[in-house]
Amino acid sequence: KTTASTKTVSGAFSTPLQKHFHMETHSARCVPGEGSRLLLTASTQDPTLTQTVTASLLGLRAADVVVSCRRAGGGFGGKLTLHLPAATSVALVAAKLGVPARYHADRRDDMAMTGGREATECDYEVSFDAVTGALASYAATFAVEGGHATQDAVGDLSMAVQWSDNCYDSGRHDAKGKVLKTRAPRSSSMRSPGVIQSQCCRELAIVRVAHETRRPVHEVQELNFYKVGQKFPYGSKPLGSPTFNYTIPELYAALKPKLLARLDAVDQFNEANAWRKRGVHVMPTKYIMAMDFWKVPALVHVYGDGSVQVAHGGCELGQGIHTKVAAVAAYALGCDLALVTVADTSTDKTPNSVATGGSGTSESCCGATLKACATLKKRLAPYVAKHGTWADAVAAALADAVELSATGWNDLRTSETGDDPDYATYGLALAEVEVDCLSGEVEVREVDVRMDQGSSLNSDVDVGQVEGAIIMALGFYLTEHCAVDASGKQSGDGTWEYKPPMVADVPLELRVSMLARTPNPSAVAVLGSKASGEPPMQLAASVFFALRAAVA
Repeated sequence: KTTASTKTVSGAFSTPLQKHFHMETHSARCVPGEGSRLLLTASTQDPTLTQTVTASLLGLRAADVVVSCRRAGGGFGGKLTLHLPAATSVALVAAKLGVPARYHADRRDDMAMTGGREATECDYEVSFDAVTGALASYAATFAVEGGHATQDAVGDLSMAVQWSDNCYDSGRHDAKGKVLKTRAPRSSSMRSPGVIQSQCCRELAIVRVAHETRRPVHEVQELNFYKVGQKFPYGSKPLGSPTFNYTIPELYAALKPKLLARLDAVDQFNEANAWRKRGVHVMPTKYIMAMDFWKVPALVHVYGDGSVQVAHGGCELGQGIHTKVAAVAAYALGCDLALVTVADTSTDKTPNSVATGGSGTSESCCGATLKACATLKKRLAPYVAKHGTWADAVAAALADAVELSATGWNDLRTSETGDDPDYATYGLALAEVEVDCLSGEVEVREVDVRMDQGSSLNSDVDVGQVEGAIIMALGFYLTEHCAVDASGKQSGDGTWEYKPPMVADVPLELRVSMLARTPNPSAVAVLGSKASGEPPMQLAASVFFALRAAVA
């Protein structure tokens, strides 16, 4: 709502391209099988797509191509589709020559053949009360560079728009954009695609409002946070409703005393030092999740000695999906975790799965595993009641010819929700930096992260996801740079020029804590958990804005 004291300002924000920089470059191996059968091992996030494309290329049936992946050394979106040249080339050699074939990309070749996070420009306009800083409207227009092929960029732009409000009530909110086709290599989805750019632009507008009203940034933030019961532009459920919780106020209240103390300490430091300056900023995130995309299978076998094998449709990329699935299987069956092993992801065990990505695969694979285990538990229940121990119950069931294999299928689509977000993962990060005003050297003194992960399926894994996301995003803001010249050629195709974060870039103190006793109330939540891979990426913007505050 505009009034006589309403003021409107505009600005622009741009972010560069960022490389995926997987630990393991693109690689694949293919061995000919009997007849036209091919056994293809690929470093991939999508075995089903790899199977489909390979079969189409060679004129084979999908059933003739078995694609497996024990683990990939990092993915971040770069192995959703961009691994296909590696996988299909070895399959072609194996099929035509009848010999095993292997490909492993050199680091420089890998970087040249993989685009990366899209370079993005954002123009924003924000209207606000010139006295209080209360927002009246916010509008953002994104221009996303897709490269010579724009398939991924279209989806990333959609995410940039739908996540653009972050945690703030804008009054009137509008976001739109366009994808640019250029000579550059094809850009590709990368961890938190579109969102890390759009929420940073949103925060820039908040900082601008604070500057224009001469109020502390944290006061403008707190004033404009969504309130319980409000709806956001891209969801139908009120925040804080029985099935869609909202914990930003609680997270902020816990962090605010430290924020105020650090602001006072930084002011004192800056008054006493002419050439070294410090800055502080707190960054929030609301990362919405719509779980209808993840349709994944699971297959669970119980063997005569009581051991259990689980196969699922997700790919282990370092995000701990096998660890979570094994723990869920042991929990659901009531057996010891040491008895559970997780098989390689393979299209002949768990076919027709969707790609691993978007932060929802781990919980979806756990959901499929729970369904399979529920079937087995029902079959074993009479024997467990009679014999007591797990091993004796399994042996007795097999003696009675009870089937001890079961499948589960995770499909959370509902007629009520469609693509409507089912829940959100929330987080806040407080960062303090120190900058040498003569050399430009930046020291990240501390980052304090508070997350709402619901009832975490594995807190160690989820803390690791937060820590990894913060460091990866620090590279995006501080150290990584890849330019594209007029011909489309990229600079920085190796570590001589391209600089991902190293040990000296890690914050001196990085603390992560999780909100306790706050299970995810969504009907689609798996054991009360929430997504953990991508939501923390946005929080590294706290370092970026703390640096701006230091040199302002």
